Amino acid sequence: MKRVGVGVVGLGMGMNHAQAFYDYEEARLVALCDFRPEALKRGTDKFKVKGYLSYPEMLEDPEIDAVAIASPSFEHAVMGIYAALHGKHVLIEKPIATDLTIGDRLIKICKEKRVKLAGIFQSRLNPKHIRMKETIEEGKLGKIYLIEGVVKWWRGDQEYYHVNKEVEMWKGTWFGEGGGSLANQGIHTVDQLYWMMGDADTVYGQYDTVGHNIQAEDFCTALIRFKNRALGYLICTTCAPREMQERRISVYGAKGMISLVGDQLTVKIEGQPTETISGETLKKDTLSTAPGGPHAWQCRDFIDSIIEDRDPIVAGESALKAVELVTAVYQSALQGKPVKLPLPRY
Repeated sequence: MKRVGVGVVGLGMGMNHAQAFYDYEEARLVALCDFRPEALKRGTDKFKVKGYLSYPEMLEDPEIDAVAIASPSFEHAVMGIYAALHGKHVLIEKPIATDLTIGDRLIKICKEKRVKLAGIFQSRLNPKHIRMKETIEEGKLGKIYLIEGVVKWWRGDQEYYHVNKEVEMWKGTWFGEGGGSLANQGIHTVDQLYWMMGDADTVYGQYDTVGHNIQAEDFCTALIRFKNRALGYLICTTCAPREMQERRISVYGAKGMISLVGDQLTVKIEGQPTETISGETLKKDTLSTAPGGPHAWQCRDFIDSIIEDRDPIVAGESALKAVELVTAVYQSALQGKPVKLPLPRY
């Protein structure tokens, strides 16, 4: 079978996608697209591929079988729909959509056009996250009663949200990102909570804007009751001091706990010595032979799903679950009460 031809749109984060496809023997990087001429030239000079200033024009390219979308968040679902209507397989950076209704529409059209749809949540391929999920599913922790997700990061107001007019137009806005710190920085952790615990039943959230001049929130917290009866606690902010940033996922069960703090995994199971794992990979990490890490591995999986005609690791429906949880936190905060999932569509 011929290599899968790929076009990449959005040459910020999209440069990582382009590199992953360029390096993979089953893919062929055909073209790049960005409305900024200088960004497009940097990309085409590096990879020696075609360049398009117009996304619709790139979709007309017959050499392109699949599109990777890394444009601003509010464009993700619409660009995905247009790609599907042109018969292209679709890979979308997080979030797959900023609105549940258009997310549903994207999924529906991709199914109708019989193209693959994948969302980027590369943490699901991180060996340490995989170890956590396997430990939970094997029952080693006993009955799970609590999962904590903590994202305490720093983002400078001027250098991140107001670096220029193009960025200011969408970052930190409800329309542009579908939210603030939770919709952008925290959504990977939200996906991990769902991936490890399954569907949520109710969500009670609160949020505020305390440290940035933005429309959306830069601090939020939520309690999530999952259908398996475990309770989830989530905190996310972009206001943590630079020297006190923290990223953590901890799972507690009746027989033990497992916690990933930064890059260090700690496993404590009743009757067994505490296990601490650090470094880039686990001892049995079969993925470590591929270059690029989890993000590149997910790009490879997307290509493989096309070749093998199977679902990608993070299919569209699964990627939209994180958007639903984020939306539930915001809706709960606005209503001042817990909300029940699944959320209604309008």
